[in-house]
Amino acid sequence: MPIMTKENIILYARLLRNIFETTDAMEIARQLQYEVRFVDADIRSIKANTYRYEDGSKAIFINKRYDNISRNVLCAHELGHAVFNHEHKHNYKGKNLKNEYDVNLFAVALLFDDSFNIPLVKMSNYALQSILDKNINPPL
Repeated sequence: MPIMTKENIILYARLLRNIFETTDAMEIARQLQYEVRFVDADIRSIKANTYRYEDGSKAIFINKRYDNISRNVLCAHELGHAVFNHEHKHNYKGKNLKNEYDVNLFAVALLFDDSFNIPLVKMSNYALQSILDKNINPPL
């Protein structure tokens, strides 16, 4: 996939939301032929992850200990990794911070309307991550 501009990431997320007429990231993932699986694990070991099988198909794993809203936010973030074909190995470290910015921007654009005080394209990764984190509740 070519390098995406901030504007194109936002447009792509909104396009998916409009095509599938939902902000349910799990439903969008399924419609895009990504497997969505729930795992029961300690949240310190896994919140959510994207995995690519040898045949090229992808699965999104979400810890089932989270509530439905949190699962949707986690899935939106992982869906970004899946659609941008990011490797599933620690995208949050080192040189892959750009990947994390892109998927956080994608997730916020997919899940939320433009009701922020600043435009999405001007938000830092810290701001985007904060929006997502505020919508993830501690596990039950």
